[in-house]
Amino acid sequence: MIASIFISTFVLIFLVGIIYVLLNRGKYETRVGFFAVIIIYFLSEITYFISFNLSAENYFNTTFALIIWYISIIARSFSIGMFASIHNFELNKDSKVRFLPMLFYVFIGGIILSLLFVPDSFSVIQKDFEYFYLFNHIELLTSIILFNFCIILFSWVIQIKGYHNFADKKLGKFNFVFILLFSLHIFLYILYLITLATFFKLLHSLVYLISIGFFLVAIINKPNLFAVITNKIYDLIIFHKSGILLYSFNFQTREEVDESLLKGSILIGISHILANLSNVEAQITHIKMKDRAVVFNFNTQLGYAALLIAKHKNDILESAVEKFMQDFSKINEENLQNLNRLIDVSKFKNAYKLVIKNFSHYLTEA
Repeated sequence: MIASIFISTFVLIFLVGIIYVLLNRGKYETRVGFFAVIIIYFLSEITYFISFNLSAENYFNTTFALIIWYISIIARSFSIGMFASIHNFELNKDSKVRFLPMLFYVFIGGIILSLLFVPDSFSVIQKDFEYFYLFNHIELLTSIILFNFCIILFSWVIQIKGYHNFADKKLGKFNFVFILLFSLHIFLYILYLITLATFFKLLHSLVYLISIGFFLVAIINKPNLFAVITNKIYDLIIFHKSGILLYSFNFQTREEVDESLLKGSILIGISHILANLSNVEAQITHIKMKDRAVVFNFNTQLGYAALLIAKHKNDILESAVEKFMQDFSKINEENLQNLNRLIDVSKFKNAYKLVIKNFSHYLTEA
């Protein structure tokens, strides 16, 4: 009965989330590969929570219930290991050892999997209307506890160390809360495995549902959750081929920037590019700086270029720059064609509303 309530609540939360995202899919942008990984992660979470709760129900025979219990342990290890790996990759993109935590999770997970299929790994105990699973091999229980403990430890170390990498500090604070809930339901899970106390099982399921609900609310309130994470945009610069600065916007200060405030190295690089602007076809290219990536888009027909300076380049930024250029060309076509006459760059202040339209995900709060 209790399992049915938990599972029904869990399914309802996910259905609400999926329906909302589908109805508002225009608000959400993320890398296709990253989105696929997130889908796999959520499928593993669904598999875990449903199998974990169903395995205790005695309307199944013990053999089938034990199979469901095995599935829950495998899905559990896979899901939390996957989340911890995603968390590590996103916060430590520039680290040379970012793969080490994942390799460690795979190593311990492999040990768990091998010990899990040792004959008679569990004794099934029926108490009242529930099944409980007693570990017959201390090595298996120890491995699962070690795996879960390391997930908690590494996640907190990475979260604290990588907090400064969050483009949106509010998003970083949200992540702290989620990691806290994530750690708490893992800790309660460990206590349940050790004690087989129904209290810890119910508390684990309750905290688990709260964490999923919290995550859903965050996705609804912050559509940039998957688009931004640790990526940052620093500057958007619009230049005419003659070398005139048409518009510049700094995403860190959220202010339009005068040409005199732009760094000399940026201006030199732009001048070099613009000198060859008439010889190339319109396309998006990338310019790699030491600690920055530059997405460069130019329009040969109207004779201007846009440079977006960011921490990392990706398909989302390329798409946003391309859409910005299309909008900018549409509303400023006449002004751009008449630039050979009297120059009044104040006419291009209308670019601000295009920045808001196309880069709202990156207008983050410190």
